[in-house]
Amino acid sequence: MSTVTPFPGPSHPPNTSQDDFEREVAARFGLVPNFFRSAPDAPLVVRELWLFAKSAYLDSPIPTLFKERLFVYLSRFCEVRYCITRHCGFLLGLGRSAGDPDAPVMTIAQVVRLLQRPIPSDEHVGEALARLEAVAGPIDWPSPETSYDEDLLTAATVLFLQPARADRAKQALRTALGGEKFELLIGFLTFIRSAHYWTLMHPELALEDDVKELLREHEKLAKLLLEDSEAGRCEMGTRLFEELASLRELNERDELRKAKLALEESGRQKDLLMKEIDHRIKNSLQIVSSLLYMHANTAGDAAGQFHNAAARVAAIAAVHKQLHRSDDVGTVALDQYLIDLCREITAASSSLDQAWTLDVDADPLVIRTDLAVPLGLIVNELVTNALQHSRPSSGGGRVQIVLKTSPGSFSITVSDEGNGPPLPAETQTSGLGARMVQAFASQIEATITKGRSPEGYAVMVTVPRRADALDQT
Repeated sequence: MSTVTPFPGPSHPPNTSQDDFEREVAARFGLVPNFFRSAPDAPLVVRELWLFAKSAYLDSPIPTLFKERLFVYLSRFCEVRYCITRHCGFLLGLGRSAGDPDAPVMTIAQVVRLLQRPIPSDEHVGEALARLEAVAGPIDWPSPETSYDEDLLTAATVLFLQPARADRAKQALRTALGGEKFELLIGFLTFIRSAHYWTLMHPELALEDDVKELLREHEKLAKLLLEDSEAGRCEMGTRLFEELASLRELNERDELRKAKLALEESGRQKDLLMKEIDHRIKNSLQIVSSLLYMHANTAGDAAGQFHNAAARVAAIAAVHKQLHRSDDVGTVALDQYLIDLCREITAASSSLDQAWTLDVDADPLVIRTDLAVPLGLIVNELVTNALQHSRPSSGGGRVQIVLKTSPGSFSITVSDEGNGPPLPAETQTSGLGARMVQAFASQIEATITKGRSPEGYAVMVTVPRRADALDQT
């Protein structure tokens, strides 16, 4: 553990001439920055700033490169570009970094990396603070571009930009550095803030000739220094008002967060309740369907009607089965619903004389629940009709259900290998099944197209996209 050497506190400046003052400044920096020539009408104020600069910056025992690099990085957030360009010059050997005649000189590449260092994200900040919080005891000031160096820069940036909301960063820095080094860092950050405010109040501050030459020789560096998108982020008045406003809004945001969580929990409970209702409705409908099939076995000439009624009930039950599976109780996956529906129909058709195969070829499609029920009943009628009235070849028959989507509509085609009903029957609409198909098609704005081909007979139900819009009620 290193021991920090105390630095001398400020004393009142002697009554010296401006030349003596500038010689003192030049003896430390190797030149006289225009910062210390910025208020000729009040030289005493500038000399007090010099005393502050010596105590919190130049004579602070914080390592030279850490101070100068932090000064440059935090100056990115100042609208006036004087501080960042002048202190970049110090890092590159134009004058002395932190007034240290033995300060190592950084390369252009190193300074560019520093200027391109990303603004810490919330995730990055959290990880850095966690590492600082985990140190067993106060650490020494780290070397540049090491892990702890990066973490200290991150935490200091949070403290600099958002002091009113940086309790965790303050505590992490105090834990990692120890009390004395932490206060030294706070004093240094305070001076940087003061320097930025001074340049904001003196925007006429001109860059020195050595810095101007540096910018002319290095175009990429000049662009980073003069066109930084983060410039102005730390404008003092704006930051203070933002911090005050954020403090006033903390309680409101907390209340809104609690209300949001309560609404989300209420929504989850509602969805669970709806799923349970759908599950019970499905079970009840399956019981009704089973009873109808049982009655069909003893109904004689009316058996077909009982079978049809049972199939219709099963079609509605399949919708509720899908609802029980879905995360959204207001929608149904139509492709999976058609597969389930055909399984129900296949099971119900086992008593027919011929062996049937039902094939489903469905594009993925999610539709509203209230659209799924009439579509399911239409498909049930068309498939049941194909099973009962088409003319399959010996050995069994095949019915195919195809769901296709397009930008303006989607369609369900039910086709079989037979010739379809006789022409008079094809136009007949007096049967209950035919009337149901027409009524449900009209309800969902669908059109029905029938046709024969060498492959067999097909009925296509086309539904316009406006009918399946999920935001409709």
